[in-house]
Amino acid sequence: MDFLSGALVDRMLLLAVAVGVAALGFLVLRRSPKLAVATWIVVLCFAPIWAGFGIGFNGNYYLPPASAAAFLVVAALLPIRRFRLSWMDALMTLVVVAALCSILVGNAGIALGAAIIVVTYFVAGYIVGRVAPLRVDPAWVHGAIAVTFTIVAVLAIIEGLTHWNPFVLLKTGNSLYSIWGTIQERGGVPRAEGAFGHSIALGASLAMAVPLTLASPFRLWVRCLMVLTMVVATVYTFSRIGMISALLGVALSVLFMRDAISRRARIAITTAVVIVSAVLFPLVSAVFDDAGSEATESADYRGDLTSLFGTMNLVGVAQSAQKNSAGSLYFGNFRSIDSQLILTGLTNGLIVLIAVVVALAFGILLVIRGKASPATIALVAQIPAFATVALITQYSIFVWFVAGLAATTQLIPLSTAGVMLNTRAVEHPRHTRSDARPPVRSAA
Repeated sequence: MDFLSGALVDRMLLLAVAVGVAALGFLVLRRSPKLAVATWIVVLCFAPIWAGFGIGFNGNYYLPPASAAAFLVVAALLPIRRFRLSWMDALMTLVVVAALCSILVGNAGIALGAAIIVVTYFVAGYIVGRVAPLRVDPAWVHGAIAVTFTIVAVLAIIEGLTHWNPFVLLKTGNSLYSIWGTIQERGGVPRAEGAFGHSIALGASLAMAVPLTLASPFRLWVRCLMVLTMVVATVYTFSRIGMISALLGVALSVLFMRDAISRRARIAITTAVVIVSAVLFPLVSAVFDDAGSEATESADYRGDLTSLFGTMNLVGVAQSAQKNSAGSLYFGNFRSIDSQLILTGLTNGLIVLIAVVVALAFGILLVIRGKASPATIALVAQIPAFATVALITQYSIFVWFVAGLAATTQLIPLSTAGVMLNTRAVEHPRHTRSDARPPVRSAA
């Protein structure tokens, strides 16, 4: 054993343990699809991104806990019956193919890193969202997300009040901890991050959970309380996009789930959100005032990113991509690309960017026509976020999970999806629609 270094032996032992735990987990989760889905949601929300493990020959790429759990859960949920293809599947395939082709086009090192992110973040989340509602009632999935993200919101509020985050105490020696394991501040006030490693990731994820929570099968007052808790939690992230997306998610749900939400429910939800927003406005205003020009400079920086459009290729990494001597990736003079839409064009090419924009536009059309599932509404409410922030940490995985969920739930009658937003099941039956018929509906 002299030819084996101690570090290599340790990695082999850890790998053996991981394989054993995965095998045991597979046997347990295969017996209960609901437990499998719930386990993945819990890992997504409470396992920090830096708690994963290195992959590759040098271990210089990382597999996040939520991604590892995703592949295990999907294996446990297979096989799937009555599977039908969606236009979202074509988009996901295009993203993967473009990422792989990028390696051959140029900038192979940068393209390889981008391709690994596509597989370990985007594909991992998408396949869980695509498969889960085919094995578990979509209404149950909505309920599981509602309960879990309510707990996330409560912890975020506690963090905002006490300025204590227990997840950053889970230190690891990898580079992800040095990037995401520190607490941000705005105006001298620590921002809530939870296990998401970034205040924007937490705020945007909570916002995306709002329409799904409103679609959960709980009583009206329970759903209202859950949503209000999430809205309050986004305030303690002091993320403008988190707060805006949360309010937009509420507004779109109230306006375009009309046949699912009674008038009484719409009035109650709207009134409660307006009152809470008015109460919390002074806190938000004071923090942003103390931050001075920080928020304005951040917005100006995002505006400057549009200069990178001219460097994008049809397929592959942009011409402006380069790594410095420290291995940091830059696009032109920009280190941080705070727009997922722009970042998509820079890493995958204009063809993928155009396809994503078309998919989002189609999602808007579905919402306006009243044919959008809750997951599609959640994605449409995130469009401002896609334009102004990058998909980071668990937020990126959750976005593609919701995309997969949208792809599946758009293909099935909404009555089957179990959407129920009314106050009482006796007076307001489960969400049934006159247009909920077998023909395929494409997802956003």
